[in-house]
Amino acid sequence: MARDRARVRPTTRGVVLALAGVALAVAAYWERQVVLLVPAALCLGVVLLGAWWVIGTASRVRVLAPGVLEEGEDAVLRIVADPRQAGDTWATWAPGPERYLHLEGELGEDGAAEVALGHHPRGRWRLAPVEVTSLDPFRVMRSVRRVDPRASLVVGPALLPVPSASLRSTRETGRQSQSRNSDEIDAMVREWRPGDPQRRVHWRQSAKRGQLMVRQEANPATDDLLVLVDTAGAAGLGRDAEDRLARAAGSIVRALAGRDRVVQVRETGEPSITAADWRDRAGALAGFASLAAVAPEEPAAREASAAHVVALEEAAPERWTLPSGSTLWLVAAADAPAWRAAAGSRVRMQRWIDGFGPARDLR
Repeated sequence: MARDRARVRPTTRGVVLALAGVALAVAAYWERQVVLLVPAALCLGVVLLGAWWVIGTASRVRVLAPGVLEEGEDAVLRIVADPRQAGDTWATWAPGPERYLHLEGELGEDGAAEVALGHHPRGRWRLAPVEVTSLDPFRVMRSVRRVDPRASLVVGPALLPVPSASLRSTRETGRQSQSRNSDEIDAMVREWRPGDPQRRVHWRQSAKRGQLMVRQEANPATDDLLVLVDTAGAAGLGRDAEDRLARAAGSIVRALAGRDRVVQVRETGEPSITAADWRDRAGALAGFASLAAVAPEEPAAREASAAHVVALEEAAPERWTLPSGSTLWLVAAADAPAWRAAAGSRVRMQRWIDGFGPARDLR
């Protein structure tokens, strides 16, 4: 990573004054004319004063990155310098897949400037260094300060509101439908394990089964709090498919986490979504900004406890075994034809029409 640095050089005027000062000093010594030292000192003093000016102001330049944005939001890079640098020029390159756009301008009266970078597609785009060129009031010295933001422009997927009714869990109903003879409490207890506190012992079920049973506490990594994103199925379908998957998955995770619950996210492909506190908008945007559809090197067992599975409609297999009561979110393109779920399915299916917002129930 390149370090911030400043290059200080004399201008043409500065070179002329420096040479004139040196020549006058030599002439004063050679001709024994002390009076010539006065203009020599003036010429060299102006050059030294100009150097002191530009070196002092160049060290004050700072660059503030725009931070985490959502698709469609305009990115703004801020340049903050010394007020004495008003009118100085700046230059940089716009971030993006290809840095072909050169940006330049002048600092305002307060020595600051806002650089409009426009909007960018989802992803992480490295910000290019900013060069600020300064001149002293005498125009004898020039400094070029190169400041590396040491940051990336992080653009997350567009997050759309999801109706709470679409997120309502039916897992408990699904468990009961698998076995009509099961006791309702069966799903709430488990066998005693070393370390379980006595207060969690379910004495009635223990007497019924002849062994110690304890109440099952909710696991934040299971049930309604685990979202499985089918990145493996989207592998090879292009950037647009990845973006559609990221928009739907990010919106669903944010809606679930909005209830102050700890949501876990898993992928069927190689891990690409960075961990975050999904209740935090900036964290969620940054987490799904890096989503990439890469098929796993070895087929992995599908997460059986996921309550929400998000997959592209064109990549979802015809036969997909999911626990009863799960919700399968099929992400369709905006121009995708109508689609109907198979009759009698015990998995609740939702169709997410990308670009138009959340899903509509297909059951």
